[in-house]
Amino acid sequence: MTRTEVIAQIAIDSSPKKKRWLKSPYLLTAALLPIILSIWWLATTVTNSVPAILLPTPESVWAAFPRVLGANGFSTQVLTTLTEIAGGFALGATIGFFLGVLLSSSRRLRAAYLPFLSALEAIPTVILAPIIIAWIGFGVEGKILQAAIACFYAVFITTLSGLGLAEPNAVNLMKSLRASKWQTMVKLRIPTALPVIFGGLQLGATTAIIGAIVSEFIGATGGLGYLMLRYRSGFDTAAYWVIIFLFLLIGLVVYLTIWYIERRFVFWRRSEVTRPDLEKQ
Repeated sequence: MTRTEVIAQIAIDSSPKKKRWLKSPYLLTAALLPIILSIWWLATTVTNSVPAILLPTPESVWAAFPRVLGANGFSTQVLTTLTEIAGGFALGATIGFFLGVLLSSSRRLRAAYLPFLSALEAIPTVILAPIIIAWIGFGVEGKILQAAIACFYAVFITTLSGLGLAEPNAVNLMKSLRASKWQTMVKLRIPTALPVIFGGLQLGATTAIIGAIVSEFIGATGGLGYLMLRYRSGFDTAAYWVIIFLFLLIGLVVYLTIWYIERRFVFWRRSEVTRPDLEKQ
C-alpha cells in the first residue's frame, strides 16, 4: 500500500468518529459553560448589577471551595447526607418496584389502591417533614424515611406503567406455552418494562436527593443541608453556593451511575434519547 493510500485510509477511518464527535451533546455543554460563566462574571464582577448577597462572584466561590471542603467535620456531613440519600432511595425504590409489580398483577388491587396512592403523592413532602421528625426524631432514620417517601411514587408509577407495555401477542404466546403468571412477569413483562423502570429510578434518585435536603432544612443536626442553613444564617453566600455545586455533583454522579447500570442490564435497547453519541451506528 502506497503512502497516499495509507493517508486516504486513515482519513476514511477517522471521518465517522469526527462526525460523531461533532454531534456529541458534550460539545454543546462545553460551549455553554463558558457562556454561563462569562454572564455570571459580567453580572457580579464587572457591572456589579447583582448584589453579592444574592449571587457571589465566581472568584469568591472558587476561593470558598478549599475553605468549605477543608472545614472540620466536613467529610462527616457529606457522609451523613449520602447515607440519607442512598438509604432513602434504596427503601423507596424497593417498595415502589414491588408495589408496582403487585398492582400490575391484579385489576382489583389497581382499581382499589392506585387512586389512593396517587392522591398521597399530592401531599408536599415539606408538610410531612415536621410530622416525621415528631415521630422518629432528628436522627438519620427520619431523613431516610423522608427521602424514601419523596422517591417512592416515581418508581412505583413507572413500574406499573412499564409492566403494561408487553405486547398482547407475546402474552398470548406465554399462555400457549402454559407459563404461569410469575413466569410471564419475570420472563416477559419485567424485561419489557426495564427501560421505563430505569427512567423512574433516575427520577426517583433526583427526588430522593430533594427529600433529603428538605428534611435537613426542616430539622437536622448534620448534613450538607444543615451546613447550608449555617452558611445562610452567617451571610456566607460564597460557601452557600459551594454546597449548591456539591449537590449538583452528587446528582450528576447518581444519574451517570444509574445510566451505566441501565446500559449493562438493558443491553438490547438502542436509546435515541440518552447518550446518542455513544450508541454504535
